[in-house]
Amino acid sequence: MATKAILLFSCILIVTISIAAAKSPEKYYMDKMCGGDVIILDGDNKPGIALQLTSSSKYKPNMNCVVKFRTAQPSQRLVVTVEKMDITDCAGDSLRIYDGTTLLNKDVKQQCGSSSVFTYTTASTQLSLNFASNAAIESSGYQMTVALDFPMIAACPQNLGFFLCKNRNCISKQLSCDGRNHCGDATDENQCSFG
Repeated sequence: MATKAILLFSCILIVTISIAAAKSPEKYYMDKMCGGDVIILDGDNKPGIALQLTSSSKYKPNMNCVVKFRTAQPSQRLVVTVEKMDITDCAGDSLRIYDGTTLLNKDVKQQCGSSSVFTYTTASTQLSLNFASNAAIESSGYQMTVALDFPMIAACPQNLGFFLCKNRNCISKQLSCDGRNHCGDATDENQCSFG
């Protein structure tokens, strides 16, 4: 009887770990993507990503890195949420976020420092992240998400694979309950259970 209970518990644990691992977003690092191809987010294969500045504990000095995103469809928009920022050398290091050619994070407190969570939804189909650092002391950088927003989908129907955020962003249901804030208001992580 004890052997069956242990076997059942082991199976439940494996299934729970498998579900959690399946929901974990693939990790992307800006310093490995600098100057590469434009990342196209689409509703099926890549509806959003989780992005960190570096896989190291601290970013490198003298970085000048640009990563570009665009939507697959002209009716889609992009939601960018900076979840954590640790860019301490504000005199020389900064993250600038562009919607096409328009700077979104005009407030210097959202370009460097230890800012609280902030979110922008683009008006265009293009997003650019520009990070620059000088030769001084570096820190850990940032963590963010970039997700597709489907503003033209009426009512954002969950039965068709969408998730309606409290802030009215409509994202892919694939991005809910993965431990990252794709909505911008974290409502995609509010009612999650892995049991």
